[in-house]
Amino acid sequence: MSAPSQARYRQIASALEADIMSGRLKAGDQIPSERAMAEKMGISRMTARKALQQLASRGMLETRVGHGTFVGQPVIQQELSALSGFSEDMERQGRATSSIVVEAERCAATAEAARSLALGPVGEVYKLTRVRLADGTPVAIERTEIDAGRAPDLLSKADFATASLYMNLRRHFDVVAASAEQTIEAALADRSTALTLDIEPGAPVLRQTRLTRDTEGRPFEFARSTYRGDAFVMKVQLTISAENSA
Repeated sequence: MSAPSQARYRQIASALEADIMSGRLKAGDQIPSERAMAEKMGISRMTARKALQQLASRGMLETRVGHGTFVGQPVIQQELSALSGFSEDMERQGRATSSIVVEAERCAATAEAARSLALGPVGEVYKLTRVRLADGTPVAIERTEIDAGRAPDLLSKADFATASLYMNLRRHFDVVAASAEQTIEAALADRSTALTLDIEPGAPVLRQTRLTRDTEGRPFEFARSTYRGDAFVMKVQLTISAENSA
């Protein structure tokens, strides 16, 4: 591809991206075909194809075989350098959030949660499993275990289909999330996960495990979550250490 045509496809991609980011093109809107773009703009189909591929590789466009190219669902950016809940992340990005509560009960902690939360052998937790939706689309499954001793009657305080867990812990029990240890790994969706998140079995997902502590350093939440790989971007701010800055 010549330099002028290479610059041209980038210009076209940038213009389409601007239309998507501004809302002039919305999720689900169909994009003109390569042929239509080439005829309208006086460019080659290869140039049009490169412009569309550039945005598709970033998840901004998606191709549906036999139907065409459409604006994809905007990805959710999760800041790994800041501790926040799903509801807060969605609100900050202007997305409508809701949840389907699959499980909400007081029960014995799992062995992993009991160990992480420093509970005794008969320690109990509030187990809350939710399918998290962004703009009505299922994007994550969250399984959370909260130390029951820290938040008596937690489940009666709010409807967690719409309420923020962290906000209610802070408001009713003075439990404030201050720090967390978090691990993330890539995986493939099993059949059950795929069905819940409306993706194909074997599609990429991100699995996250988080242990959250309060302002005194005491652990109160052990959470395991599965996120759609095509819906999330994990962002972290990095600075060079003093010993490596010379």
